[in-house]
Amino acid sequence: MTAAACRSILICAVAVLAAACGLQKTPHAVGSHHHPATVTPPASGTPRASSSPRAIVTSCTMAQIQVRLDIRSAGVAAGSSYIPLDFTNIGGASCTLGGFPQISVATSSTGRQLGAAATLDRSAAAQQMVLSSGQSAHIWLRLVDVANIPATQCDPVAAAGLRVSLPGQGAGTYVAHSMTTCAKPVTGTDVLTVEPFRPGAARPGTAQ
Repeated sequence: MTAAACRSILICAVAVLAAACGLQKTPHAVGSHHHPATVTPPASGTPRASSSPRAIVTSCTMAQIQVRLDIRSAGVAAGSSYIPLDFTNIGGASCTLGGFPQISVATSSTGRQLGAAATLDRSAAAQQMVLSSGQSAHIWLRLVDVANIPATQCDPVAAAGLRVSLPGQGAGTYVAHSMTTCAKPVTGTDVLTVEPFRPGAARPGTAQ
């Protein structure tokens, strides 16, 4: 075999060996660690329901209540006049109303109180109600005909209207209504009596 042939065989052998070495996988370096990719779960298409707190309905105030004397529904029976007052929620939010309003007779919107404040008629059950915007409740006032009371006990006097406050509230409103009442409290006689709130507007013949 010639020297040229031997060199050709040697070159081929070296090429085959180099190719074989190139196919081998490179081992991991000692001490290296493989960290898996962090997978972020896809966001859900449905939002989580949030439990919003229930709206708190507060007590009605005079700022959101309009008081109106319903003289068309008033009546007379057994020596007394029955006068209804309607309380309408003119505010934008619901409010609660219940119990008895505070009512007294006055000489004028800025004048002094005449006689005792209205007595609460507890023979009728008081109830708590929610007035939505625009809804009404009513009460009935019973005013004794003071002509049946001795003048020395009553001291009759002309009154110009009523002062009206909601339960537990000092601030009130004035409702004009001419009447005759007693200038001083009368022992043993409730000159003015108020019934509890009832739902809706007053209707004739429902005071008793």
